[in-house]
Amino acid sequence: MSAWLKDANLALLELRGPNATLRLVNDAASVRVVEGEESSSLDAPPLTVRARSPGIFLDRHPLHERAIALVAVDVRAGDPLGFLQIGSLLLAVPAPRAGTLTDVLVAHGAIVGYGTPLFALQPIEGDAS
Repeated sequence: MSAWLKDANLALLELRGPNATLRLVNDAASVRVVEGEESSSLDAPPLTVRARSPGIFLDRHPLHERAIALVAVDVRAGDPLGFLQIGSLLLAVPAPRAGTLTDVLVAHGAIVGYGTPLFALQPIEGDAS
């Protein structure tokens, strides 16, 4: 396994089980077993929440004054982050997973197309919803 890590130029291999975690760290000079350290490099990668249709992006309901999702606030899977307005129709933009909203990528009232990045979301580790 050590040779494979070096050949593949991988810096870290982590194997997790219900009662143990094995981390092999490749620091270019050697491959070693690391115990008891938390690995921030294996946190879930950030998600980009994209527009599912073209429309006008709204960070709040038209009858409210405040945005419904705030940066640095945790959200649950399915929670509305904003809306897409298509004529008189409002489509909620739901959080695909539980996580922390890290950025709102478009301005309130901006015209967006299908697939336009709207939000950055850092998933909560261990939540695969």
